[in-house]
Amino acid sequence: MGQVEIWREQAAKSLASMIPKIQGNAPTAQDGLVDDLLRVLNKLPARPEGRQPYAGLFPSADIFSWRNRAASIVQTLVPKIQNLDVSSFDGAIDNLVRATKNLPSRPAGRPPYAGLFPPANVDTWRKQAAASLGASIPSITSKSFIPNDTAIDDLIRAMSNLPLRPILRKPYEGLFQGTDIPSLRRQAGERLKNLVTNLQNDPNPVDVQVDNLIRTLNKLPSRPANQAPYAGLFAASPTVSSPPVVTPPPKALITQTQLTAIAPYSDPARLAKLLPYLNATMVEYAINTPLRIAHFIAQTAHESDAYNTNEEYASGADYEGRGDLGNVNPGDGVRFKGRGLIQVTGRANYAECGKALGIDLVSNPQRLGDFDLACRSAGWFWRKMELNGDADNDDIMTITRLVNGGYNGLEDRQDYLDRAKQVFGI
Repeated sequence: MGQVEIWREQAAKSLASMIPKIQGNAPTAQDGLVDDLLRVLNKLPARPEGRQPYAGLFPSADIFSWRNRAASIVQTLVPKIQNLDVSSFDGAIDNLVRATKNLPSRPAGRPPYAGLFPPANVDTWRKQAAASLGASIPSITSKSFIPNDTAIDDLIRAMSNLPLRPILRKPYEGLFQGTDIPSLRRQAGERLKNLVTNLQNDPNPVDVQVDNLIRTLNKLPSRPANQAPYAGLFAASPTVSSPPVVTPPPKALITQTQLTAIAPYSDPARLAKLLPYLNATMVEYAINTPLRIAHFIAQTAHESDAYNTNEEYASGADYEGRGDLGNVNPGDGVRFKGRGLIQVTGRANYAECGKALGIDLVSNPQRLGDFDLACRSAGWFWRKMELNGDADNDDIMTITRLVNGGYNGLEDRQDYLDRAKQVFGI
């Protein structure tokens, strides 16, 4: 996997966390940027003027559901963005090769290099074009400057990110030393040969759009014109593989005595079964400070009815036909009802969670109700939404909204949180 592919994976996870955190109970300008990206990723027409973001993309729902659905789609599609096999300079290079060889202009609609060289990939064509220009430019016989010299000077400046040649300056003046025209052409041929050989493909415009959205949501400055998308947002991956990391066995971040004090209405036998998986999950997902643990316990305890169930009590029939949850087949509502300590609901979310955990939950949805995956799925969701940061800020309002989609049960969640803080001495 190349650097840009790694960055796309990181960008997808970042957006999946940030989009649901967009503030406001009504669509905002940031939602408009998300809608624009969704349409580009899905190769859909631009949003009609006057239409609110997400309308026409998803079934009717509240803005929070739309944002969550948008986040899920972005996380899936951004890593699938394709690299472009083209540069904006390829056309100019083709034109210059044709001019120096006295060939007809490239026919409209024909890609650069096609017809100049035998069929090959673009990298091979560029090497052939570089060799051709490196030989043909010094072979120009005119003893004075001709239009081709101007075109050569212009292309060298453009590919070198240099300013345009001043109108009164002769070709090559300021680029190379000397006034001897044959010598200047030799230097120009060598420079252009190196530039064309090392030419990189242009970034995909969709990568540019993703980069811009991340910067907007994070209130960061615009990307510098000469900086590749994602560079500066994410660290470059090391070229040398790191030595394997030996992970110590999970330590107990919370004891049964502490958990019972926080959730006094829980079945002690269920807590005993749950506890090792709960501790392992908190280690796995870095829920490892008193404040993070307190918020995680407060949310999972409420969502699981004080840890007395690993799945919702309702049948799930109300989710039947919910396209926003990916329930496209008859029976999906019941089959993919809410399971786990933070209720994972719907075919699409089961598939995403299962992929992350390495378990086929679409074929075996009941597996999500087992104690180990009930805990790990909650940790997966916690990391996906980047809730550790909100826990560090002691922001129960944001955490509740992202877990619940609103503020249902806020008082109960706050009660759990207060008891947890007392237990951990926060």
